[in-house]
Amino acid sequence: MSTKKILISFVLGASIAVFESAAEEKSAYDDIPEFGGPGSVGVDLKEENKPAPTGDFIKDLMPGWFEAKERAMNDYGLGYGINYSTLYQKANNSVGEDQAWGGMLQLPASWTVMNNKDKGSSGTFVFKLENRHKIATDLAPQDLGLGTFGPGGVAGLGAVSIVGTQFSDKGWILTNLYWQHKTRDGKLNYVVGQIDNTDFLDLYGLINPQTAFMNLNFSTNPSIGIPDQGFGGYGGIALSDNFYVVAGLMDAGGSPDKPGESLSDFFDKNEYFKHIEIGYTTTFERRYFDNIHFVYWESDAQTNDQGAVTEAKGSGWTFSAAHFFQDKYMPFLRYGDSDGGGGALNEKVLSVGFGIYDWDSGELFSIGLSKSTPSSLTIAPGLNDQYTAEVFYRFMLSKHFAITPDLQYIKDPALNPNDSSIWIAGIRARLTL
Repeated sequence: MSTKKILISFVLGASIAVFESAAEEKSAYDDIPEFGGPGSVGVDLKEENKPAPTGDFIKDLMPGWFEAKERAMNDYGLGYGINYSTLYQKANNSVGEDQAWGGMLQLPASWTVMNNKDKGSSGTFVFKLENRHKIATDLAPQDLGLGTFGPGGVAGLGAVSIVGTQFSDKGWILTNLYWQHKTRDGKLNYVVGQIDNTDFLDLYGLINPQTAFMNLNFSTNPSIGIPDQGFGGYGGIALSDNFYVVAGLMDAGGSPDKPGESLSDFFDKNEYFKHIEIGYTTTFERRYFDNIHFVYWESDAQTNDQGAVTEAKGSGWTFSAAHFFQDKYMPFLRYGDSDGGGGALNEKVLSVGFGIYDWDSGELFSIGLSKSTPSSLTIAPGLNDQYTAEVFYRFMLSKHFAITPDLQYIKDPALNPNDSSIWIAGIRARLTL
């Protein structure tokens, strides 16, 4: 058989495997207690370890791997995985660099050591170690919009925008190491330890930049001065079948590369990021899909060892509404308003859009439109509003392998006086094992 025919057969076989319906199996990973959002360890592990269709080529390439994971979860309550994502982006206009390529290795784990199903209570250790790196370019995708600052800084597109969220060049970082406790039949949850704020704050169904939108305007609201991963705690309680409250207190200067510093700063420096969220959802199981909520947040000013202010204090609020119609269509509207402090990129952000999801294949099409006002405290005073659009389609070549072409458009990039608009084409690949 010719090389061309072999390649065609491979691609067709992989595509057909996506559409083969899986038997209705239950995975032991379904029992992982979860509290965080779509990108949190518990939710990710559940989604990535659902039974794959017969003939899934990734599963067939690794005989015994997924069966061993299932046994570990059944016997010891231990769930784990290996995920790798890569993103390449190329722009038509820029102030400096016009391309970026980066990768992210994730090692998530969840160990449930207490599980009383009769009383609806559990205790779980949650862990995730990551390596975020650039590949063969001067900028990582997360830095492509703004560029990097300080000695040896590299200019980017000249846009006040994160166009490749999470795909940074931080190297090895500890993003999760916390205790998660659930009680009262899941109506009361709390976590304490090294935490990623974006797993618990201002959530909706399309927030995960590893599987959905890549621009920060359509994931975590960039009008919030969200700190990096660090030490703190979050708690959530169901007030009724439909209404809930979530609140958090975090170290405002999170240090995922030096988690010990974040722990000591939490108790010694007393500089905190705090928030409270009040929301409505149709059911607990659909809290990411059918959700209306308000968030109020505050961030204390941050200081260095000499007591000088390195980041201004800030506060603001957000509103988010999303609904999953017919288990296929998800329109959303999200708004944020702040004073621009706390390191927030924007003072105001309005984002609207929708997603179309296919349950059988796991494929997703989404489009978003946004208007944002750059922060005068974090970026510079007097900058004009920016307009952003993003569209993507996530192809599932396997239950465990996705390819996502992505196109972004930025009108009136605030730090680029020479170009009225920028197009950014990107492609993301993600492998989950």
